[in-house]
Amino acid sequence: MMHMRPFQIILITVFAVLAIVGLIVFSMFKGFGGGAGDVGPVVIWGTLPETAVTDAITNLTRGQKQFSSVTYVEKPAGTFDNDLANALAAGTGPDMVIVNQEQLLTEAPKMRVIPFTSSFSQRNFLDSYLAIDQIYITTSGTYAVPLVVDPLVLYYNRAILSSVGVATPPATWEAVTGLAPLITKQSGGQSVSRSTIAFGSYGNVTNARAILSLLFLQAGSSITQDTSFGVRSTLGTPPTSANPGVAPAEAAVNFYTQFANPAKTTYSWNPSLVSSRQAFISGDLALYVGFASEEASLRAANPNLDFDMAPIPQSGVGSTRKTYGLAYAFLIPKVSAHPDGAFATALGLTGAGVLPSFSLSVGMAPAERSLLTSNPNDAYASIYYPEALNATGWLSPAPAATDAVFSAMITNVTTGRFDTPQALTAADQSLNAAMP
Repeated sequence: MMHMRPFQIILITVFAVLAIVGLIVFSMFKGFGGGAGDVGPVVIWGTLPETAVTDAITNLTRGQKQFSSVTYVEKPAGTFDNDLANALAAGTGPDMVIVNQEQLLTEAPKMRVIPFTSSFSQRNFLDSYLAIDQIYITTSGTYAVPLVVDPLVLYYNRAILSSVGVATPPATWEAVTGLAPLITKQSGGQSVSRSTIAFGSYGNVTNARAILSLLFLQAGSSITQDTSFGVRSTLGTPPTSANPGVAPAEAAVNFYTQFANPAKTTYSWNPSLVSSRQAFISGDLALYVGFASEEASLRAANPNLDFDMAPIPQSGVGSTRKTYGLAYAFLIPKVSAHPDGAFATALGLTGAGVLPSFSLSVGMAPAERSLLTSNPNDAYASIYYPEALNATGWLSPAPAATDAVFSAMITNVTTGRFDTPQALTAADQSLNAAMP
């Protein structure tokens, strides 16, 4: 038998102690590691369809039983913020939520920042996820694990376009204005029986908040910016010497409101009409700006409607494609009882084995860049997947507050109460006041 020297005995003893200490430290670690053990009961809240999310959880659980205690609760979008705040205050809130960037400023104070690590680094985040998801990054990490992106697209009535000799949907906003005299039908006075596009009013324009955001961003307005005083509005920014003429925000509002002006050839819409979504479903609206996820519900609402999907129009003078989108992501409340399990669940549900089928089931694009490959079995992914790459967003107050500001701004212009610069100045002040 070989005899060990004292130095060897000491060395082996040190290694053994270090190994035991390592096991203890590993067993006590409570960081965002997403380990392979049972994640425990994880309750997720969100506004996405319950069936789709539950199916994704089931899909994840089939291969990884540690996620068998994960559940999802669908909440109404209109009361989600209040429901969440009340539940968290009462200690009965979820372990994780699915929100989009329009809710970020409202929810951020209640959420954990996920620190960047060697396995979940900022470089990995930037390389892996879509550009719009960078809105969740902070100086110390990220608020979110990105899930899906729902970009705005253009739905068009093929029969209406064909009836005026138009074979393809408009690719530019200039083309849209050119179609208005051909398509819009007035039945006396200012009454409209068939519309080209539902722009110009606010309350009866489905997705008006998103549409105005789109036009502002395409025109070159950031809408808000992060400053040393917090997030502040840029809507009141006047033209500069470097960029003289009409300010970007002013150009966007002027373009939008012209469609509600009876004195213009582009007149196509007014506040007395039904909602733009209903007008499109009824076959009385040629062009409908909606989210990619609406395709299935539009088709179900009128199976006989001959419509299709196209990329969102761009400015004829613009050089960079841009659309607006909703970037849904997983966020973890500070008071979550199972933050590690929640993080592991977020990584599991955004993995390559689950996310592609989930994203198709909700009609949205996966946030993971490597998964943006067209599915030959889906007729629309080839349209909205590229649009998701060009999607952008902005830091805003709660959606209801933004609606109030934008609605007042548009009404001030269309009623003649203010001119466009005055309306934007008022909106700028109101938007700042609405910031959390």
